[in-house]
Amino acid sequence: MKTFSMSMISLVAMTGLAFAQAGAKVDAKAGAGAGSGAAAAGAKVDAKAGAAAQAPAMPEKPKPPEEIKTAIKAMGKATKNCTGQGMGPDMQMADFKGTVTNKSDLDGWFIRTTIKINIGKGKTASKMTMEQLSTYDAKLAKWRVVGVSNDGSTMMGTAEMKDGKYEFAGDMTGGMGTAMFKDHGDYTDAKASKWWGEMSMDKGKTWTKVYEQTCK
Repeated sequence: MKTFSMSMISLVAMTGLAFAQAGAKVDAKAGAGAGSGAAAAGAKVDAKAGAAAQAPAMPEKPKPPEEIKTAIKAMGKATKNCTGQGMGPDMQMADFKGTVTNKSDLDGWFIRTTIKINIGKGKTASKMTMEQLSTYDAKLAKWRVVGVSNDGSTMMGTAEMKDGKYEFAGDMTGGMGTAMFKDHGDYTDAKASKWWGEMSMDKGKTWTKVYEQTCK
């Protein structure tokens, strides 16, 4: 009995130790799992919070240049009647009449200028329509200008508007090829602005006046 008793005690002790070790392992796993889960969750929360804190702020939506409104106001009446002389299809200067309209367009980003004129009479008579878009480029401190007309011509260049004066320089491409073009305007008198343009077919060596007009 003594031997049996000792054996039973040893078995119970070993069984108890085994259960104790198993419980310790389970508790350790549970503790480790809970701890690592909490730590991982905390790390994810901290990572999200850190990412949100470090995320760059959304840039403000660009606004149209204030120079657009200022220029349109300085130009006076939206649509003006113009008279003057311009070069017709026969390359000769002839009298013309027409209109020039200036308005804000494309959500305030551009000035749209629409020019419609009738040049000459009889067989040499012609009609010219031009659409021109201008916007102010603060980095260049100049206006960027593009235009198209009903004879297939295109125009592109930059301009300056200051103290009621306008100066444009760019290139015009059409049926006669590419030419340099300059526009000169004086709208210090908002009721009667004066304009004239010149063209060079030899890269600026010589210039020819192609139109002059007064718009009221």
